[in-house]
Amino acid sequence: MRSGTVEVMATSLPEETFLALACVVHADGRLAKSELQGLRRAAASYGHTDDALGRVEAEAAAGTKIEAIVWPELTAWQKALTYAFAVWVAKADGSVSRDEQELLRVLGDALGLDKLRRDAARSATYDIAALPGGHRPDQYDFGALETQLQAKLPGSYKEHLKG
Repeated sequence: MRSGTVEVMATSLPEETFLALACVVHADGRLAKSELQGLRRAAASYGHTDDALGRVEAEAAAGTKIEAIVWPELTAWQKALTYAFAVWVAKADGSVSRDEQELLRVLGDALGLDKLRRDAARSATYDIAALPGGHRPDQYDFGALETQLQAKLPGSYKEHLKG
């Protein structure tokens, strides 16, 4: 599907996903333009408006903690995809700080992801980032990340489709 110039993904991700991503972006105290650009592109790709993202960014900037996020019911697939995006957003500025690493751990715990799913999500993200331009938010292919993650977690994806 296309919405303007941004491809809208088939998987739905709630606003809370993007609040968690915004928390990761703000974790190291320096807001890199590339991280913010990646967050905005991801939100737009999943059908979230600029107004909704503005609220999310303001909450994160005000110090919302991932532990305080009240998550709606998510499938294992949505959880893994949320975590994969968080890993990518954390490294969009070229490095992952200790604060960002800790928040990724907290997010994985909050989502109830086991090591296998965390590793699969991280691996899918690195596979896509290794593509030419894959580390650049303006060229990041969200559909390719979903495809990579589907290959790594086929059972979670199939269960999500049934739901």
